[in-house]
Amino acid sequence: MLNTKSLLSIIVYILLFLFVPNMSLAADLYFDPEVGTIGPGNKIAIDVKIDVEACINALEADLSFPNDYLQVVDFIVGDSVLALWVDQPDSEAIKEANENGVLHFSGGTPGGYCGRIPGDPGKSNTIARVIFSLPSLIVSEVERSKLNLSFLPSTRVLLNDGFGTEDELITKIASYTYSNTPIEIEDNWSEQIISDNIAPEPFVIELRRDKSMFNNQSYVIFNTIDKQSGMDHYEILEIGHEYQEGVARELKWWEKLLNKDVIKPEWKVVKSPYLLEDQSLESIIRVKAIDKAGNERFVEYIPPESKRPAETSAVNYFYLVIIIVFFLVLLFLLLIIIKIIFKKYDKEKNN
Repeated sequence: MLNTKSLLSIIVYILLFLFVPNMSLAADLYFDPEVGTIGPGNKIAIDVKIDVEACINALEADLSFPNDYLQVVDFIVGDSVLALWVDQPDSEAIKEANENGVLHFSGGTPGGYCGRIPGDPGKSNTIARVIFSLPSLIVSEVERSKLNLSFLPSTRVLLNDGFGTEDELITKIASYTYSNTPIEIEDNWSEQIISDNIAPEPFVIELRRDKSMFNNQSYVIFNTIDKQSGMDHYEILEIGHEYQEGVARELKWWEKLLNKDVIKPEWKVVKSPYLLEDQSLESIIRVKAIDKAGNERFVEYIPPESKRPAETSAVNYFYLVIIIVFFLVLLFLLLIIIKIIFKKYDKEKNN
């Protein structure tokens, strides 16, 4: 027969079984530091961090901040636990965020993140580092003594369970005291960028083509990380084997006849995935990954003939047929004109 003590123990175990698993699956998303002081002309580096009890593989966040006082200067992911970024704020996205006071970002990591990156002896839980600045002259209708950062309800994390199940998420607020006078703040992030002389991590260019992207046209994807200062942007160059960078090739006679434009092969800033201009896949594809310190990683990819579309030759034949038809029509018209002239000449001769 169960005594009171045994019965009580059973009840405690049942309660732990029912409630503790739900609590343990919650993820905590927060700012580091959560408190501080900032004054006019100051910049402050704030890390977005996450603590998890279950493995996650994706995060989507909307960070709200008082844009009448604070402005986003930079978004650094050098130490991020997320390897693939779907929406990594670039200069345009940062400009938009400073206008509406919400910074959106999202990314994921293949295989999931379970609280520590393999090979890292310490605790790795940084999502990104956001650099905020406070202008020397504040123009605002609101007088603030506290500058609060928070995550909107649209922020979410997905479990690494193969189904994209949304995990329970607890978000925390950061609150910084506004000082009327500038204060001395350690500028570690600027020093980190200045001292960075290491190129971004090696990466590969993947050529893809499917019906769900770019109307079944060929495109490339590429991605890398920079653990020092963080990635800044990518540049791409599509160039023929016999052409030079920045030099337009000479037009062929039939291209001149059709008044076809020739594009100079030049580097341009792009994002992944990227729709290729040369759908014939006859060009060499070169991609540069450039970090915030200006260091570059260069990768080249030559599409194999087996991946070139069969219709490429058909297009060339199509142009050839058009040209032949054009000349035949021209010849036909010329013959008609000659016939008319001779007919007129015979008529005048007979008269």
